[in-house]
Amino acid sequence: MIENPADAAERHQALARELEEHNHSYYVLDSPSISDREYDRMFRALQDLEDAWPALRTPESPTQRVGGAPLDSLVKFTHPTPMLSLQNSYDEEEIREFDQRVKRFLGEGEGKDLQYVVEPKLDGIAMELIYQEGVLTVGCTRGDGTVGEDVTENVRTIRNVPLRLRRPVPGMLAVRGEVVMTSDGFQRLNTRRLSEGQAAYVNARNATAGTMRNLDPTHAAKAPLRFLAHSTGVHDGLDLESHSGFLATAQDLGFQLAEGITPCGGMDAVVSAIEAIGARRASFNYDIDGAVVKLDEVALQEELGFVSRSPRWAMAFKYPAEQANTRLIAIDVQVGRTGKVTPVARLEPVFVGGVTVTNATLHNAEEVARKDIRPGDTVVVQRAGDVIPQVVEAVVAKRTGTEVPFVFPTVCPECGTDLVRPEAEVDWRCVNESACPAWQRGKLEHWASRGALDIEGLGTKLIAQLLEKRIVSDVADLYTLDGKGDLLSRLERMGEKSVDNLLDGIDHSRQAPLHRILFGLGIRHVGESVAKRIASTLLSWEAIQGATLEELVAVEDVGPKVAQTVIDWFADADHRDLVRRLHDGRVAFPAEDPPPVIAEDAPFMGKQVVVTGTLVEMSRGDAKKAIIAAGGKSPGSVSSKTDLLVAGPGAGSKLAKAQSLGIEVIDEAEFLARLGRA
Repeated sequence: MIENPADAAERHQALARELEEHNHSYYVLDSPSISDREYDRMFRALQDLEDAWPALRTPESPTQRVGGAPLDSLVKFTHPTPMLSLQNSYDEEEIREFDQRVKRFLGEGEGKDLQYVVEPKLDGIAMELIYQEGVLTVGCTRGDGTVGEDVTENVRTIRNVPLRLRRPVPGMLAVRGEVVMTSDGFQRLNTRRLSEGQAAYVNARNATAGTMRNLDPTHAAKAPLRFLAHSTGVHDGLDLESHSGFLATAQDLGFQLAEGITPCGGMDAVVSAIEAIGARRASFNYDIDGAVVKLDEVALQEELGFVSRSPRWAMAFKYPAEQANTRLIAIDVQVGRTGKVTPVARLEPVFVGGVTVTNATLHNAEEVARKDIRPGDTVVVQRAGDVIPQVVEAVVAKRTGTEVPFVFPTVCPECGTDLVRPEAEVDWRCVNESACPAWQRGKLEHWASRGALDIEGLGTKLIAQLLEKRIVSDVADLYTLDGKGDLLSRLERMGEKSVDNLLDGIDHSRQAPLHRILFGLGIRHVGESVAKRIASTLLSWEAIQGATLEELVAVEDVGPKVAQTVIDWFADADHRDLVRRLHDGRVAFPAEDPPPVIAEDAPFMGKQVVVTGTLVEMSRGDAKKAIIAAGGKSPGSVSSKTDLLVAGPGAGSKLAKAQSLGIEVIDEAEFLARLGRA
């Protein structure tokens, strides 16, 4: 028994370090270094030591991988920088067009071969891991790209995630990647669930999503999960010149990468790499649904920048969807939150693309007629982009002669109102916005959704009950439920805690940002990104609802069609009354913060200022913020467009490159002087 605190700390450090090395060998390198029995003996020794000396039990200890006490709920976490999505392509021509766009934007000749990296596109759950001074502090889901959910306790249980980086990295480092479930582990998990009388998971991705959002971390600890790194967000302590350089650094820090990552010079090599990954797709021990092509040089990435919610320097390639045949039982029609009427195929269950499919969209009446799809047909089904089920075609040769063409309805199946098809549109619509049950369900579901007001506890089944019992009729009625706990508790599966969670979620939504409210109202053509653009430009609700066509068209990404839709929405008396009732329900409609006014003579106005090395008076992240506040931009790499390099001790390749290009270099003291902080 160790009695000296210093001896206990030394023994704890040695055991923890050795266990993490064995974890890395087993889960990352796939090369076990000791027997399971010996590992268990060492692990128990560490647990006993921490029981005797509780102060030694830190968050990065290997013992924390077994899962702690259940959480009450998941909390929101704002990403230090947004996690963007990728544009998709589906054939070689689109990938080559992507390369041509990149070259045109950079002013490069068509004959030049750019350097790319091709890697498998993982079909799991996007995750950002944040390290402070080399220690894991936060694991966060992607969410809407700006705000995700803090699932740190579940992330700690994933065996190949380094709880402490294998070498020191100062400041903040955000490593992004995908949490996946191994294919063989998924099969074992489902076998166990069935033996315990539980339903099997439909696919590995759903199992991963459910496990990572489970409030009890012991579930994640038992699941065969892996984190595969693919990119970085904030990286204060790293100088990165290329994406391939980041991948090598990530491995050095202890992260596992996907198999099959290939550096490529030019598009011919890129296409070959995509084909090679596709050819071995079935051999991966986790699901992939495509390949990702990324421009390698970081300086060029920063020069290209972003469009809407996607980088210009990367493109996803989606492999052709798996197909299967089944029988079309019937064609139903559904009415959405904007009155759109969509035909839906009801299918005999068929397993395709890793899931069992029973329904598939048929898009619109013209699509059904064009494909001549009839109830009773044998049809070809696929998952478009390996996500959305769709009916490709009817197998006409298998018809018996009893199948008859589908006749699209002329009235709304929910309220009986005559359907209309607006000029220049293909969709039929119900126009009974105020009274159609389908409209009301859809509006409430959209208002409560994660990208809009994100009301915890307000799901599809509860919304149906609230409407059926006439407790609410629209979104404004949600803000009259205070004090109606007794009424809510009589609903199915609504105990006291569920009622409290619902009312808390509704109350929290009263302070939702302006752009979420605008998106949540479900105005046609106003998606998340457009709502953000409008709110950040016009700043207040009063300005938005009173905006002219010219003012709206002046907003980035808003054209005349979208602008007129917004104006028409606010011109409707029922909509204005809805907004008034939301105000009465204490929905805050908070104004957006105006962008800071930067003086024309600001010290770095219009300049690109790169920071490298170690600064004493501030972190590199704070230095970049100061540059932006002083009118400049602060890319992560040196290029011919760089105006100034701020170099602290330890500056390396960026300093050498700046000197070779004749770029002005200053130290931290001069930087602070120019900011007026000396």
